[in-house]
Amino acid sequence: FLEEREEKIFDIKPPKKKKEPEEKIIFQPTKPKLTFNFKKIFTYLLTLFSLFVLGFVGFQLFQTRAEITIETQKTPYDLNEVITLKQDQTLPDYENKILPGKYIEVNLIKTETIKTTGQVFTSEKPLLKVVFLNYLEREIPLVGGTRLSFQNNLFKTTQRITIPSAKDNQPGQKSVLAFPADLKDENLKIAKGSDLKIAAWEESKLKTEDGRLYTDVVKAKVEEDYDYSAVTKIGSVAPQDITNVKLALEDSLKKAVAGDLALKNPEAFYLFEPDLVNIEITNISHNVGDKTDQISATGKATYETMKTNKKEFDDFVKNLINQEILRQEKKLIISQLRIDKIELLDFDAKKKVMTIGVKGQAILVPDLVTETLKTALQGKTIEEAKNYFKIPGIDKVTIKIFPNWKEKLPSDPQKIKVVIK
Repeated sequence: FLEEREEKIFDIKPPKKKKEPEEKIIFQPTKPKLTFNFKKIFTYLLTLFSLFVLGFVGFQLFQTRAEITIETQKTPYDLNEVITLKQDQTLPDYENKILPGKYIEVNLIKTETIKTTGQVFTSEKPLLKVVFLNYLEREIPLVGGTRLSFQNNLFKTTQRITIPSAKDNQPGQKSVLAFPADLKDENLKIAKGSDLKIAAWEESKLKTEDGRLYTDVVKAKVEEDYDYSAVTKIGSVAPQDITNVKLALEDSLKKAVAGDLALKNPEAFYLFEPDLVNIEITNISHNVGDKTDQISATGKATYETMKTNKKEFDDFVKNLINQEILRQEKKLIISQLRIDKIELLDFDAKKKVMTIGVKGQAILVPDLVTETLKTALQGKTIEEAKNYFKIPGIDKVTIKIFPNWKEKLPSDPQKIKVVIK
């Protein structure tokens, strides 16, 4: 379609469009905003709690429970049995009421002292007890009859003595008795520790080798209080004192035997009769009229008895009562047992056989076992349960079922509570 003047134009290209700069889009993560609706949460939790409570109450409501209270009657049983203890018995014999026993013997020796009650008056002058102290490093001999003076009163030693020498800075000591030679005071009291003068040394001013006075290195002192009266009251043995010391010894020996039995047989049952203790008085220190403040008596005690295990004895007595309960066909058991009296009826020490009487009282109650009752009563009606408790010794039975519209006790024994009063 071109004219002759027109040239063909080739390669005509449309102008390129200027590229726009590309925008870079950067994505930044945004933090989600947490919002709490406390009201909705509280309502939700309250609803859950209410459902839990209602479910629990409903579960408990439809779970049958029961409580049975039984009031029992106490039946007294008077115990009055004769039991024999035998050395050669090996096992308990309930028919003949014989228990194995063991022979025991106690032997004791004891001395008892009491004050005398008799009094005599005498003009006898008591002896003075003197102790000599020697501060020299050599012994000092003194002849018998050495004169000692206290104020205007004169005493003389009864024997020859030798006072030991001082040792380790301690004076040597020697005791001796002195008899009154010339007492000027009718009532003379000299306290323990009082100084006495050695008359011969005081008069002669006798000195030691180193020039010291003997009176300075050798001392005489009163060893015990001295009491003299022109008329002195002295204790003496009255007739009653002989009786009193014997009684005191007998009482002491009986207590000693009881203590010995208790100490050596803590787990045993044995019979002790104080009046059956054999006591022999072997010696009394003084006779009636002797001048003394005290009198002593020595004696020995011998006691024979039988013993057995304490628990075995208690069980034996209980079994005797249980046999009587079975004989009477009563469904009772022993609740309490009290032994009031045990007395000796006969004792052959040679054959080692003892017969004793046992008196007391037992309290019997119905033989009710809680677990057995629960099993027997499961699923029963109240009337059936009350008929079950028509047992001698039961005063009153109270049955409560929860919920109260239930007519039968639970079939599960664990949901039955039994209280026995």
